[in-house]
Amino acid sequence: MSNPYCFDQPIEEPGSFFNRTSELTRIASRIAADRPQSVSVVGPACSGKTSLINWLCHPQAQKQYLEDPSQCLLLRLRLSFDPPQTPQAFFERVNRAVLWHGEEGIEATYDGFDGLVRRLMKDKRKLIVFLDDFGLVTRNAGFPLDFFSFMRSLANSHDVGYLTTSWDALQRMCHTQDIEESPFFNIFTTVTLEPFKTTEARRLVEEPAAAAGQPFGEEVDWILELGGRSPYLLQVASHVAFAAVSEGSSEMGTIADRAYSAAQKHLDELWQDLSEPQRQVMCAITDGKRVDHRQEYAAESLERMGMAFRDNEGAYSIPASLIARYVGAHGKGGFLKRLFG
Repeated sequence: MSNPYCFDQPIEEPGSFFNRTSELTRIASRIAADRPQSVSVVGPACSGKTSLINWLCHPQAQKQYLEDPSQCLLLRLRLSFDPPQTPQAFFERVNRAVLWHGEEGIEATYDGFDGLVRRLMKDKRKLIVFLDDFGLVTRNAGFPLDFFSFMRSLANSHDVGYLTTSWDALQRMCHTQDIEESPFFNIFTTVTLEPFKTTEARRLVEEPAAAAGQPFGEEVDWILELGGRSPYLLQVASHVAFAAVSEGSSEMGTIADRAYSAAQKHLDELWQDLSEPQRQVMCAITDGKRVDHRQEYAAESLERMGMAFRDNEGAYSIPASLIARYVGAHGKGGFLKRLFG
């Protein structure tokens, strides 16, 4: 039986994409407007940004949010693969995407891209460009201020919209202050991918297994405890639990150990991306200590990321036991604990 949970690569098929309904509605209403608007999708690693773009790029989905898909040219640039280092390299990527759609190619220049836009407008067509990991461009010193001014001018003057993804707000990911203060960023509406709500997390866990003919029982609560509200960790735990149930070995300890092993790389990256104050807060929570008021700002940022939860009395906990286990083993004090028990 095929495992319906995918965690080692972004979701490709619309039918396998769960939740994010409100986010997709906001995005679609902007890029599908009579005059396309630009959207910046922001979320931490493995929060589903690329999967969301996959959904928007799928012809089945486009029929749902575009009145007439034939009147739009949707170009997708996966910038994390061989990131362009200069505007010319960027426009070369645009040209390859244009050719892939069977359109007439363009010169890899500002004028070439401008000519594409004007050609489409002459045919009463719109251009929407999906730019996955656009922070790799804004942080790259090979892209001068003129590039961003040009891109803004096109979007303001023509039927052009951009949809970007990044792990942080684009204005905080610039290689110079001039670019950070550029009006380019004013054209974007920001859509933040927050941790799943409790009902969304349960839906992601329950529905794929049920659709595959092998519904979970008590494993649902185990998985929710392991993954908390993290889309990625829930997929990992669900994948492992589904395989274990198929093998007839659905024991909580076994599922937890396998899920922890499968999520190790992600947990490493998650920990490395945290600031020192955030790490200190995570360690304090793991040790059962109250968060110092001087670190409240770090605790609040962790709560927004779904890595911490605050109850009505102001006490914090870690909702994903996979994260709590990692912090206990790798956080401050973890080494001494291993030495002295």
